[in-house]
Amino acid sequence: MALFYNIPDFDDIIFASRNREYGAYKLRKGYFSALLTGVIISVLAGLLLVLIPFLSRPSNDTILTGGVRYVNVQMENLAPPPDQIYIPPPPPPSRETKAAQEIVKYLVPEVIDSIIPIEQLQLSTDEIIARSGDETVEYEGFGYGDEIFYGDGSGSLYSDEPFFLVEIMPSFRGGDINRFREWVQRRTNYPQEALDKRIQGRIFLTFIVEADGAVSNVTVVKGVDPLIDNEAVKAIEASPKWSPGLQRGQPVRVRYSLWLSFVI
Repeated sequence: MALFYNIPDFDDIIFASRNREYGAYKLRKGYFSALLTGVIISVLAGLLLVLIPFLSRPSNDTILTGGVRYVNVQMENLAPPPDQIYIPPPPPPSRETKAAQEIVKYLVPEVIDSIIPIEQLQLSTDEIIARSGDETVEYEGFGYGDEIFYGDGSGSLYSDEPFFLVEIMPSFRGGDINRFREWVQRRTNYPQEALDKRIQGRIFLTFIVEADGAVSNVTVVKGVDPLIDNEAVKAIEASPKWSPGLQRGQPVRVRYSLWLSFVI
């Protein structure tokens, strides 16, 4: 058996005539021992990582598929729940509404046998004139006379006060107030300053369609802010002429009201 210990290995044959103190010889000689040590350490570390979750888990827990966990509980040591007596809530208080009854006292009519005479006062013509006095009241009326007066026919049957409702309402390009509202919305500019300040709301305005169809007297009844109120007034004032309203065949002034919404 001593013959096997004297057999040189592969490293001794390679470094037989070379410098063994250089370092390569020592590295090759210790390669297998270092490899074996590394394999053993790796296996032990892997086993430790696998066993740690099992060692740290409580013994009374059971892990189901999907990671769901439940705990075993001993039910025989639990005390029975106390008896619960159901107490119904008290009924709501009853509200009895008594209808108010009006008591009307019946009065027996009194019968009068006698008839009270009515004094009739008769005045003569002279007494009536004496009681009337000297006061004279003048009244104006219409009648027929001999004189004939002529005019130039420039007067109007109606006053200058605008109407709110007439027989034939004014029309805007063949449409009503809704078409005019659409026209105003298309031509109303939203001021940039109002957009920056996020000013918005509804404005209530009134205006008059004159007898010649022109738009006048644009008034802000309920405004939001001068920045957008003035833009609404400018848009309405820039309106082209309407077809005027007619009352008994004559063109008259008509007042309109309008809501305009400025929304960001």
